Amino acid sequence: MEAPVNLCVTCDPTRGGVVLGRNAQPETDVYSTCCAIENLWLAARVEGVGVGWVSILKVAQLRDMLGIPPHVLPVAYLCVGYPEQFPEEPMLQTEKWRSRLPLDELVYHDSWGRPPLSKPSRERIR
Repeated sequence: MEAPVNLCVTCDPTRGGVVLGRNAQPETDVYSTCCAIENLWLAARVEGVGVGWVSILKVAQLRDMLGIPPHVLPVAYLCVGYPEQFPEEPMLQTEKWRSRLPLDELVYHDSWGRPPLSKPSRERIR
């Protein structure tokens, strides 16, 4: 409530009729919405604006407070504003909620569990 802007980002799967990709994979709506949030987040950061994703709200309460129809999915509730400072490390890490995971354990090549190539092969790129 202290942030100058509070923004609820939603996804309405009924908007737009037939949309490329949504016929085979309906969940792409939510994925696209998350990508839009990430773009907003990155653009805000470049401008020195902070964006916080509020994850302590229950969806039912949010629907009631904002009058969101049942078929519309609340994807994110964001607080936007100018922070006093940007921390050097993520708050989840400094507060010991979660440590960073090693990238080499999260990225695979060609199939699940297969480590990435150390150097891209020019033959495979062509």
